[in-house]
Amino acid sequence: MKDHRDNIITRRGRTLLMAWLAIVAGVSPAAAEVRVQDIARLQGQRTNKLMGYGLVVGLNGTGDGGKNQHTMRALMAMHRRFHQPVLKPDELKNVNNVAIVAVEVTVPEYGAREGQTLDVVVSSFAAKSLAGGQLLTTPLQFAMFDENEPATQQIMALAGGRIDLPDKNTPTRGIIRAGCTLERDFFYSFILDGHITLVLDDSHAGYPWAQLVARAINHELRNPAAKDYLNRNTAARRVVATVFAEAIGPKNVAVRIPPYEQPHPAGFISRVLQTEVFMTPRQPARVCINRTAHSITVTGAVTIAPTVVTLPGLGTLAVGTASDKNAKNKDNLGDVPFEEFLKTLSNLQLTPEQMVEVVEQLHTTGTLHAQVIYTE
Repeated sequence: MKDHRDNIITRRGRTLLMAWLAIVAGVSPAAAEVRVQDIARLQGQRTNKLMGYGLVVGLNGTGDGGKNQHTMRALMAMHRRFHQPVLKPDELKNVNNVAIVAVEVTVPEYGAREGQTLDVVVSSFAAKSLAGGQLLTTPLQFAMFDENEPATQQIMALAGGRIDLPDKNTPTRGIIRAGCTLERDFFYSFILDGHITLVLDDSHAGYPWAQLVARAINHELRNPAAKDYLNRNTAARRVVATVFAEAIGPKNVAVRIPPYEQPHPAGFISRVLQTEVFMTPRQPARVCINRTAHSITVTGAVTIAPTVVTLPGLGTLAVGTASDKNAKNKDNLGDVPFEEFLKTLSNLQLTPEQMVEVVEQLHTTGTLHAQVIYTE
């Protein structure tokens, strides 16, 4: 009776799976569009770090004052600045409600303006906890300090305020929401010598993707809809016939900005970023193994050549032999889809660790047609 119920549940599960696959297959192509901005960024589009050292006060006996010489020197310097000199370090030996901390701020990838507020990350060096603490006003500079570059020595922002602990299990790291006020503008330049450069993300880097992105941009800027604004004069029409984008490596695509667009390039850059990549290359065959979770992720058309593998504790399993029901005929045995092989291992109730061990066997023998990548 139990087997009968199990079969019913299995059939229902398969029905639901097929219905789900039908829904996915019915999604409109527009929902699967890949735009340039989805897989690439502008060169120069990056975050910047500001950093400083400050004092946190108001701690409930969890500070490092009196024990940490760096904290004591900073506290003495603050006293001198406000004309409250400390004559002897012993005067502060019992101070345990203060701590010296590292202060960091991330400036957004598109820049920021003077007066804008940003979140602050505060990390202690020796204090047990920053709970209840208040960061005194702290000047921030570029994290990359260069004695020969005056800009890196300037005060770029001021940080301070009440510290919140987002993770109670890590009381030595806190955040001050909107606790940083920028004192200067951060303008990033994305244009160099009349060009912008697109940088493909790591998962899409490669000559096939770079070439297809360049081809899509050239097609977009030549189509009739884009030519409407170009037909202002003969010179503009001549530019249409030239190549705008060129793959200059497996990760970079250079795009030339036409002369008539250079005074106001924002619209042109926007069109480039929103260009749809109308053809996409086949995904490389990869098997990603997470060492910690013992999970297996597959991309591309991964297959297995006919072989025999040893299943830990279960014996051997023939893959791609005449007994394989997936073989088209017994005289011409083809490769076996990796997904089908994983389903077989799952039906045999192998543990995740055992499945990883079997996949590594296939990789060692060369019968697994894919790159194997390990992650933590």
